[in-house]
Amino acid sequence: MQTLSARVYARLPVWAQNAALSAWGWGYRRRRLGGSFTAELAAFREREGWTSEQMRDYLVERLRRTLLRAWEQTDYYREAWSGAGIQAADLARFEPEDLPRLPLLTRDVLRRESTRMLARDVRGQRLQRTSTSGSTGTPVSVYWTDADWRRTMAAKEARSLNWAGGTILGSRAMIGGRAIVPSDNPHPPYYRYNRAERQVYFTAFHIRPSTAADYVEGFRRYRPRLLTGYAHSYFFLARMMLDQGLQLGYFPEAIVLGSEPLSVEMKRTIEQAFGVRPFGEYGAVESCVLATECERGGLHLHPDVGFVEILDEESRPVQAGETGRIVCTSLGSEAQPLVRYAIGDLGGFAGTRCACGRDALPTLLPIEGRLEDVVYGPDGRQVVRLDWIYKDCEQILEAQIIQEQPDLFHVKAVTSGELTPELSRTLRERLRQRVGDVRVETERVEAIPRGARGKFRAVVSLLREEDKVLLRTMGRSATARAGI
Repeated sequence: MQTLSARVYARLPVWAQNAALSAWGWGYRRRRLGGSFTAELAAFREREGWTSEQMRDYLVERLRRTLLRAWEQTDYYREAWSGAGIQAADLARFEPEDLPRLPLLTRDVLRRESTRMLARDVRGQRLQRTSTSGSTGTPVSVYWTDADWRRTMAAKEARSLNWAGGTILGSRAMIGGRAIVPSDNPHPPYYRYNRAERQVYFTAFHIRPSTAADYVEGFRRYRPRLLTGYAHSYFFLARMMLDQGLQLGYFPEAIVLGSEPLSVEMKRTIEQAFGVRPFGEYGAVESCVLATECERGGLHLHPDVGFVEILDEESRPVQAGETGRIVCTSLGSEAQPLVRYAIGDLGGFAGTRCACGRDALPTLLPIEGRLEDVVYGPDGRQVVRLDWIYKDCEQILEAQIIQEQPDLFHVKAVTSGELTPELSRTLRERLRQRVGDVRVETERVEAIPRGARGKFRAVVSLLREEDKVLLRTMGRSATARAGI
């Protein structure tokens, strides 16, 4: 909610917060779903039925256009590629196999050079800016024009929501990370309603046994047809619904979930609680990669969103069936082209045809990204996706959250300069907003240790299994005492 002061919003009564969200939603919907959205949607649907040869021809044309635009319109790429001996004439003849001639773009470089990657011809436009730390805990800024945004939304509508039987054009629910419920508000409801988009938005950070009934009441009240949001949040809520005998009272049309991979157990539990099979989606705020699950269970990459390479530790392509680093080149971003961007996740091409017959959209192995543990609050809440606490903290280069005890967290941060008392206070306050009344220690470190295969863990839980069981039991006991 960039157009509203968070402090003013937090003091509003619930009905006024709903009104504020609805007013904001009118402009938000127009920017994402107006203008070129319908034409882009039709184009994505058409390309879905193409042959592999047709898709390759399209990708070559889009790739060359993207590379030439990056060369002509940005300061960063012209300098970086000239240093590698590349000229515009080379880019005009590029094939996908030529991409290794260009240097990789790391997350650290994107963080430092984000504004120099902005195309000069969009700098006077109103741009959408988002800060994200993704799976690495390293904050970066990403920019889109309205046209970029509409193209991304059209891809999701055609290939993700429609495949699952849903649409963004109807009523929907979202469990996500926006602070739509003030963190210091212990009272329900834990959702707000955006009338402009017919969207009921649930906070992901208040889900615990004692609040599960209020979440279910929100679904019953608005009966959204499409359910989206954090996979683990729906899984947590589903387990509580089954444990407490809470029923939705209607059947949604579709559930499409992201932010974390959907395991077999998660799918089974969510379907049992909500009555609909959940579909998985893999994407990124950077809008350079999208993969979605089809009706036959295949995870399909959409190369017309972003061209993807899978590389080993020496930056060499791996064989189908093998796992490596995901490196993507955006094919739809006019504002900030990302070329050979190492997104920080691991994956691989399956190398097999899916029974659905969409041969132009290759299938992937399960994504090994977003490597985070679940943390527990003292009241039994279970929380994932804590990268919000670093939002707009540009001095943080990399960070890791460790839950050492039920009421003790440790934040390790790699910073440019000192870890100031003000920044430490911000991190402590934001983490407490998400997990409850806990102690938070902050520490500046030179580097964050990597785990197996060099993978970064943004959130680590050191709790013993008996501690987790106790916390879950405490949550259930609070629910029983409340008579829920």
